[in-house]
Amino acid sequence: MNIEKVIKQEQEFSFQHFTHEFGLKFGLEVINYIQSHQLKSVGIRIIYKDLLIFQYLMDGKKEDVWLKRKVRTVLESGHSSYYTFLHQDQYTDWIDNDCYAVGGGGFPIIENNKVVGAICVSGLKHDEDHQLIVDILRKLKEEL
Repeated sequence: MNIEKVIKQEQEFSFQHFTHEFGLKFGLEVINYIQSHQLKSVGIRIIYKDLLIFQYLMDGKKEDVWLKRKVRTVLESGHSSYYTFLHQDQYTDWIDNDCYAVGGGGFPIIENNKVVGAICVSGLKHDEDHQLIVDILRKLKEEL
């Protein structure tokens, strides 16, 4: 995946108005997908306007450190955490910093061209975490 594709995804899945209900639907859809495809357990965290509106740690997930790191990466970069992975040269201070996650799995909630939150998944390979978020956003957008 390249930078242009990631930026296009961020633009494609921006919102006029994000809702808590959409966050709940997203989280439940991820859980259903993971269970139906018998994938490794994941953690899901959705922050919207500084509020934790959804978090779930599937069986076997004991902490949410990576989710918190992905949230911080998204909110401070203004992009998906996968974007920071592809632009590591601009985020060198974050690579070995325990406060950030320079890898996929964090996606910005963009409302009216402003990052107002983050959708994060952690537990699969970092690029699979990213793709899972994109796939679920696409599915839910088609259902709107």
